[in-house]
Amino acid sequence: MSASIYNNSSFTDTPYGLKLQQTFTTSSSDVVIPTGIKRVYAICIGGGGSGATSPALSSATVTAASGSGGVITYTANNSFIVGQTAQVSGLGVASGSSLNQTFTISTASATQFTWTQAITGVASGTGTAVAGGGAGGGGAGGYSAGWTYASNYVTVGTGGAGVSSAGLGNNGTSSVYGMVVAGGGMGGIWNSTVNYGGAGGGATSAATASQTSLTSYTGSPQSGLNIVGYASGGSAGNTNGQPGVSASGAGGRLASTSTAPAQTGGRGLIGGGGASSLTTGSATGGTGGASDFYAGGTAPTGTGVLFGGGGGGGGFTGAGSNGSANNGGAGGTGGGGGGAGSGLGTSGAGGNGVVYLYY
Repeated sequence: MSASIYNNSSFTDTPYGLKLQQTFTTSSSDVVIPTGIKRVYAICIGGGGSGATSPALSSATVTAASGSGGVITYTANNSFIVGQTAQVSGLGVASGSSLNQTFTISTASATQFTWTQAITGVASGTGTAVAGGGAGGGGAGGYSAGWTYASNYVTVGTGGAGVSSAGLGNNGTSSVYGMVVAGGGMGGIWNSTVNYGGAGGGATSAATASQTSLTSYTGSPQSGLNIVGYASGGSAGNTNGQPGVSASGAGGRLASTSTAPAQTGGRGLIGGGGASSLTTGSATGGTGGASDFYAGGTAPTGTGVLFGGGGGGGGFTGAGSNGSANNGGAGGTGGGGGGAGSGLGTSGAGGNGVVYLYY
């Protein structure tokens, strides 16, 4: 009996003794199946989602700061946004504790910004605030396999294109042959509360927030649900991407120090993209999630005012690309792209899908 496809990196044999006959890396409306072949065994990998980027880095001069009652208020003419990571430095201590901190901005106006934290103190002199942030890596494309009736059409999912503007990454698209469907990965996200990517699903219906696990190739889990299963959901906040047959991109981690790394992409048959770092300077982005066969891309360390980008997720037939400076790395086949550090870089593209036909 032929080796299982799950233990054979050449992907030439199925557990049913069939041989790989056709491989598609682009869609086609002219698939030729030999006369007499009515059913084929198809493996579909959806396109990975691209990473996202966060708002462009900006700075402001802090002229006063005080903390009491669970809120620290910084006075500064600024263009900051709620949810950005701010680093304040250079302030003296008039009383209480130092207000030179790294944190997520709670509220922001043109003349001040705040952090909800129980630190009591009054600053002296002036300081500098720098705000930016890292963005989530893209979700891995879905994996689906099974018997289906022969068809003359095949749709191969494309990976989401990398982006340089702040906000959402681009979703990957589904791969389809006959009745076998593999969803595309969700693009990474940056907004005021979340920065993550969601994995593509395996078959038809969408997962809901009430689901806690998946036991078959069904569903396209939405991002942020931390679902572990055949198509793992996205990971929000400070958590690594969840493992599964198709693993998601991870959310960025709020670093408590300038050297704390962002979280890595989820590992699985296909890996999600790593998040970019959330702090400037020596903060390092998250490594791309390793696939079961190939490694995820590594992440660089930021320099100066740059945020380190995230590595691309490992794919079905190749490794994820390394990030470069504050640019995210591209995903391997079906893998999610890495997030870009701030709006100064470009996020990694998701890896394109692929379809294999056996008979």
